[in-house]
Amino acid sequence: MGLKWRKSMSMGPIRANVSNSGVGWSINLGLFRLGLNAQGRLYFSAGIPGTGLYYTTNINDVRKRSQ
Repeated sequence: MGLKWRKSMSMGPIRANVSNSGVGWSINLGLFRLGLNAQGRLYFSAGIPGTGLYYTTNINDVRKRSQ
């Protein structure tokens, strides 16, 4: 297991995540989050506040399955 690091910076509802992989962006939509990761994949995330429980799916993968 290699050493990894990540730094998050919030600017209102927009968050920038800087990591070993590059820069990713996301926007907070209340209980939901829509983002673009460092590899250029769109993702959707939904969570229960205060619990640490959340679900994430890559939107690109969903579109490929439906075609």
